[in-house]
Amino acid sequence: MKGESYMKKLMMVFVAVILAGVLVACSEDDNGAEETNTADNTGNEVEENNDGEADQDTDSEAEAEEENDTEGSAEAGDVLEDEVGKLSIVKKNADMEEVFTSGPMEITITGVQTAELEPSESYGDFFDNKEKVTIVTVGMKAENTSEDTISIYPDQSTLTTNAGDQVEADLWLSDSIGGEFFGTTNKEGEVIFQLDTPAEEIESIKVIMDGAHDDNYESVGEELQIELEV
Repeated sequence: MKGESYMKKLMMVFVAVILAGVLVACSEDDNGAEETNTADNTGNEVEENNDGEADQDTDSEAEAEEENDTEGSAEAGDVLEDEVGKLSIVKKNADMEEVFTSGPMEITITGVQTAELEPSESYGDFFDNKEKVTIVTVGMKAENTSEDTISIYPDQSTLTTNAGDQVEADLWLSDSIGGEFFGTTNKEGEVIFQLDTPAEEIESIKVIMDGAHDDNYESVGEELQIELEV
């Protein structure tokens, strides 16, 4: 058990690298706009008392906002490096809201990203010592629209691609967004898949997940096969 716990901690470090600025650019931009308005209002109030202090506050807010935008706006073509390795983002769409239903469960696709990871020597064992690994990240939100207890498992989906790949979701790296949903609840996060096919060759994907079932394990929804352009 200690070995499994240690491995999971290392994997969580890797998740932080992969998801740094991934599929959250839109929400970061919204927060940035809100913070800017707050800063302006604060600046105006201070300006009435002291023009010099108002200018300093405005400059500080602008610098902080610029730093946050840089951290949360990784786009296609960007390269992120860490002790785990070098992650090159190939394609990214963080502005999606495609909704699919399985019984009372709604699955919303919030974004898709393909990237190429070159693991560092220290972390090579976790990727079968491969020189390069393709990482496909799918942002999802699962929501129960009923008052009943319903189960569905987006984080155990199967992924197929136009290049002929078929892989299961990586449970170590993916967010836990499946399981039981007690009434009108929701879970949101990223589901991650590892592939050998170069990221540049992936043009479309299909996410396949079992249909929803109730707490008696009776099916209440059909299997989902979600086709997405990358």
